[in-house]
Amino acid sequence: MRPAFKTLLIARIISNFGNGLGPIALAFGVLGLEGATASSLSIVMAAQLGPMVLFMLFGGVLADRFPRALVVGVSDVLLSAFVIANGVMLINGTATVFSLAVIAFISGSLNALWWPAFAGLIPEIVDEDDLQSANSVVALGANGANITGTVAGGIIVAGIGAGWAMVADGISFLIAGLLVFTLRKYGKTRAQTEHSPSVYDDLAHGWKEFSSRSWVVAVVAGYSIIAMIFESVFAVVGPVHAEQELGGPKPWSWILAALSAGMIAGVLVSLKVRPKHPLLIGLTAQLGVVAWIVTMGVTNWIPLIMISAFFAGIALDFFMVLWQTAMQSNIPRESLSRVSSYDAFGSLALAPIGLIVAGPLTEKFGSSTTLIAMGVIFVAVLA
Repeated sequence: MRPAFKTLLIARIISNFGNGLGPIALAFGVLGLEGATASSLSIVMAAQLGPMVLFMLFGGVLADRFPRALVVGVSDVLLSAFVIANGVMLINGTATVFSLAVIAFISGSLNALWWPAFAGLIPEIVDEDDLQSANSVVALGANGANITGTVAGGIIVAGIGAGWAMVADGISFLIAGLLVFTLRKYGKTRAQTEHSPSVYDDLAHGWKEFSSRSWVVAVVAGYSIIAMIFESVFAVVGPVHAEQELGGPKPWSWILAALSAGMIAGVLVSLKVRPKHPLLIGLTAQLGVVAWIVTMGVTNWIPLIMISAFFAGIALDFFMVLWQTAMQSNIPRESLSRVSSYDAFGSLALAPIGLIVAGPLTEKFGSSTTLIAMGVIFVAVLA
């Protein structure tokens, strides 16, 4: 294992510990505000994901023009400042839905720079033959840290408040960003001359690379609806259901920890299983996610929900490792970040809409009915 890869792995583990804290802290921080409703949570979560989708394509262009480690490191450090600010406002009681939404918008914009750059960073420091193993190791470490962060998040939020969990989340991003920043020598800044392609040219080239591969377009189109449902459950309907029916942040953290544990198992499966038709098998496995969503809608028994979440996690990361490896192995490295940005843009394009309507639908029909309906739609998409 190269020293550079070790540094990247450590950074990913630290930041993903924060990623375990963040969703619980933000969701229950919003729901804990005076007068907040499920619609309030929808506003904040949509404000975070919307700009991430909107600016993702430009993030891909930026990541292909500059050293990706530099883009990832700077994005993480800047993001840490805004996440910590969120936490401080929650601690001192000055946070409002509007202020949280504004910072969520900024955070989402920075994430739009982070994701395409990170997608192209691993191939710069790992040999092509080792890509699937490297992706699996990163996913294992990241999901292990996510489990720890998720459980810690539930304890911190329930014990001393969402603000403190948010501050810890921000500190994790700061440390991770500084670590990745040390890898900035990998990759290179693309020289710019009067004949260099413009941002529009780069976007057009990325679209050509993306759209010329029918298998990429087909998977992304179908996954856009899957992602819309999953993000709605993960960020809005699930936390509201936990607050109203399951007992609050602690049970929800256990459920998300089980989901992350399943993701680790999914990565382990991907290390051993190399199917002949990987994307078909990976997408079929998403029925495990359906089972989790429907289970939450029909029972409040936490152990059963955790078991279903575990199998959902297996399905999610088994597919994700196969997908990342297929992308990294079949798309030219110099175009990978731009194509990855179209992948992320297409996959998440409908998710902000799902987040916006999830809160009002939950208020109107109840969280259980909404979860069951989302499960039915999920099955229809896979069929």
